[in-house]
Amino acid sequence: MPHTRKILIVDDEEIFADNLKNYCARCGWDSLVACTGKLAVAAASDFLPEVILLDYRLPDMDGFDVLEAIRAGQLRCPCVLMTGHPAETVRAGAQRHGIGRILYKPFSLSDMDAALVAAVADFSAGSGSAVPPQ
Repeated sequence: MPHTRKILIVDDEEIFADNLKNYCARCGWDSLVACTGKLAVAAASDFLPEVILLDYRLPDMDGFDVLEAIRAGQLRCPCVLMTGHPAETVRAGAQRHGIGRILYKPFSLSDMDAALVAAVADFSAGSGSAVPPQ
């Protein structure tokens, strides 16, 4: 039986997050959606995702705080950041947090899938800590 890839999708826009989940399911991902940072942190240790698709702006915390809290729980996996704010501070923060892929909204679903696959491959190869050129 093939390995099912697991992804934690963190976005406060529920319809958008559900659309991402449905697309990911068609691409072979087992997905879990969390609509707040707090729910994402709680879910991560039980779900054990292979990758996290993380929105930068959430109602209760920013994406970097979510990632720090998840990592404090000893979960190590790559993260793809989604943002509608292409500011240099976001890009620099992503680099500081070892986020190797950033998707700027709006993005295509095929670009998202490619970023997820690349993030997992980079992480597995031990080189997923640098943000590639956009």
